[in-house]
Amino acid sequence: MIVLNAQENQHEQFSHDQHLLLAMDDFAYLVEGYQELLPVGGGIESHLGDTLMDTLAHPGSLVRAQLAYGILQNHGVNKKRSLHLAIALEYFHSASLIFDDLPAMDHATIRRGGPCPHVEYGEAAAILGALALVNQGYALLWNVIGSLPARQNQAAAELITSCLGIGGILNGQAMDLHFQNSTQSMEDVIQVAKGKTVTLLRLSIMLPAIVAGEDDNETLELLESLSTSWGLSYQIMDDFKDCLMSTFETGKSPCMDWKRDRPNLPIKMGYLGAMETLGSLFKDAETTVIALGKRKKAWTVLDRMHAKLSAEQHRISESVESRLCI
Repeated sequence: MIVLNAQENQHEQFSHDQHLLLAMDDFAYLVEGYQELLPVGGGIESHLGDTLMDTLAHPGSLVRAQLAYGILQNHGVNKKRSLHLAIALEYFHSASLIFDDLPAMDHATIRRGGPCPHVEYGEAAAILGALALVNQGYALLWNVIGSLPARQNQAAAELITSCLGIGGILNGQAMDLHFQNSTQSMEDVIQVAKGKTVTLLRLSIMLPAIVAGEDDNETLELLESLSTSWGLSYQIMDDFKDCLMSTFETGKSPCMDWKRDRPNLPIKMGYLGAMETLGSLFKDAETTVIALGKRKKAWTVLDRMHAKLSAEQHRISESVESRLCI
């Protein structure tokens, strides 16, 4: 078992505290699953092995896993199946961060308070490590969706393809890499955010719902709407962190969007315009969460997620105000 360093950096601990959506025992179960469901045994080449061990030792806040696990458990899905789906989503997310930080992408050097894998172990090992996470993510997903009834299986497969395939996160990343702020519009920035950020959050909400047997069209439409509102909100807040906050505050390389001429909503819209948009998205999300809560108590984890995101919005707002003196 991989054990987190007892002197875990302040950023990572803060991240855990801020984004705890489940009981501590459930969160610990997810951390253990994250660290153990990708076995790194003997015989693995040292650079690849070290990349994976380092990644698994720093799980981050596991927000996507917590969301998925909470939805599945509230719907009475088997605990092990819930764990496998939740950790699969987190492996996809971790892989996306490794790829995103590569010199060919954002050329970042710090992630989760420490050196990025490509800095510490080399680009080749980082790429292979990310692929190992993706492969294991699909294997874990298959353990869950492979035994679903045909209709659910097809719906799950179509959702996974739309989120992780060429039209989803891959296209979003490609748009991000070839973005030119001088010639592209705010709507272009939003499209990149939908591809890069909304897709994984959508998968973390919609896939558990499908696996749990939710087939009410109105409920699914509300979940789709919530995925978009939260995903765009999350991206705006992340863009603000990139613009305004230090490595100590965020645990990753700052000002990467400006340095690499990448899409950034606060830069494109202006800080005040981005804050107004963020507020509007949160109002939409709150309305949706309330509507879902009225339909079924199984969505309580969404209430907690919205509360945590609202707290983060408040922190971002204070940061913006202190820097702009408004």
